[in-house]
Amino acid sequence: MASIRIETLTDASSGQVYAEVYVDAGSTPVLKSEAAFASHDDLLEQILQMCRAHFPDHSPFSDDPTIGV
Repeated sequence: MASIRIETLTDASSGQVYAEVYVDAGSTPVLKSEAAFASHDDLLEQILQMCRAHFPDHSPFSDDPTIGV
């Protein structure tokens, strides 16, 4: 099993927010986004939307946006 940690950080020069993704307590990010978000909340919502779209709940009683129901 792997652990994934996503940190939202503020770019000192632009004041915009970016994300860094770490795997298994590593100290070097495996992914880093551009500093292109107005706030940590905006970036968090983008990350959650991506996760919901690509990792939907496949419970038979849940809505699945990937198939339109």
